[in-house]
Amino acid sequence: MEATHPIWCTPAVQEAAAAGQFGALIRMTRTARQLTLGQAGDLVGYSASTLSRIETGQRKLTDVTQLRRFAETLGIPPHLFGLTLPAAGAALLPSDVAPVTVGGNGREGDDEVRRRELLTGLVGVTGTGLLGIVAKPAAANAAASPRKLQALLTGGQVRAPVAVPVLRSRLAAAHAAFDACRYAELAGMLPSVIATGQASLGEARGERHDQVAALLAGAYCLASDLCSKLHDDALAWVTAEHARSAAAVSGDPASIVEAARMTSIAMRRHGNYDTATRLLVRTALGLGAESGKPAPGLLANYGSLLCTGAYTAAQNGSRRQALELIGEAETAAARLGTTQRTRTSFSPVNVTIYQIGIHTALGDSAAALDHARKIRLASVPTPERQARFCVDTARAWLSYGNPGHCLQALQTAGRCAPEELRRSSVRSLVASLLDTPGPTPAGLREFAARCGQG
Repeated sequence: MEATHPIWCTPAVQEAAAAGQFGALIRMTRTARQLTLGQAGDLVGYSASTLSRIETGQRKLTDVTQLRRFAETLGIPPHLFGLTLPAAGAALLPSDVAPVTVGGNGREGDDEVRRRELLTGLVGVTGTGLLGIVAKPAAANAAASPRKLQALLTGGQVRAPVAVPVLRSRLAAAHAAFDACRYAELAGMLPSVIATGQASLGEARGERHDQVAALLAGAYCLASDLCSKLHDDALAWVTAEHARSAAAVSGDPASIVEAARMTSIAMRRHGNYDTATRLLVRTALGLGAESGKPAPGLLANYGSLLCTGAYTAAQNGSRRQALELIGEAETAAARLGTTQRTRTSFSPVNVTIYQIGIHTALGDSAAALDHARKIRLASVPTPERQARFCVDTARAWLSYGNPGHCLQALQTAGRCAPEELRRSSVRSLVASLLDTPGPTPAGLREFAARCGQG
């Protein structure tokens, strides 16, 4: 059937598409094509009974691959399934929200099929789930940002192009500064790295062009992470969007994944929890890493997306989503084992750190502290991760009603990463400690002064 066929403009079809009633949409298409259930089932690879359950809504269609099969085989315009945006909506969301397809053999065991259906069912992941979200919040401007952060958008002064290994080395140095929580130093480094990346991209060709674009996306992702750390949420969103654009040019799956993750964090910090969770889960499923034996880097990216999705769901008060997503992340970490990883910090230890924040956000500080007790500080690989572990544990102790242990955890965070103490989230936690009724823990006022709390 042609895309211009009158059936696609009928109220029944439009209403079914808008409501996500894809089974009804398939039934109307099959009837219009005068196909029996058996004939249509043969075309799309389902039995007549299974197709009947799909049409009546007894079996939900949420998997993007299945939806594409129905669209292509029965001639249904993809946008009715939410697989592509109609022309009028093209500006609503950057185009690289689409799944990142990296391969997979298509052979899945029962557990793997159940896992995929679980994830898609948790958030109703279809292409329609992300419509209507603007590319960045209306307030996203850098007018109030410190001068060094503003330079992330302009790239600072014009730089000369460099070879790929040189740019990679400079980005690695920037990552090292982030991992060590040297945020002031990093804010001074990144504009130069970004400007050099932009200049190098302008004159690169072929494979080198793709490599430079991936490195530039990495620089923008790091910039977005830094802006979130420094609580410039508007600029974090803008730099995440720059990362998405560069990642799309590169075509590099790992870059696309990390840019999507940073965008979701910016969405979350602006209150768009549901959309952020959908973006994360959809991107994770697009990797095809939930089944088979994916490459270690692919599996690490998959798990990292799920960790961020679980924390986002917890921040939104969605207990079931949060626990299911972090449970799948645990499974991914077990599947990864001790295999050599890429730059991602995904590991069993990092999953446990996420568990602390997730359970605290869900109001279960006792469970959060149970997870905190599983971690030895020496097993956490970088000062940045160590500080996050300590601050999340401090937050759990305060929620549990033990301000003394909260202060001890914060003091440990300060020893791991002194610049963490100046972050507004830590200062807010210290302010809550100061306002807690009862005896003031010894050393709190001195510690508060170190954090800039008068």
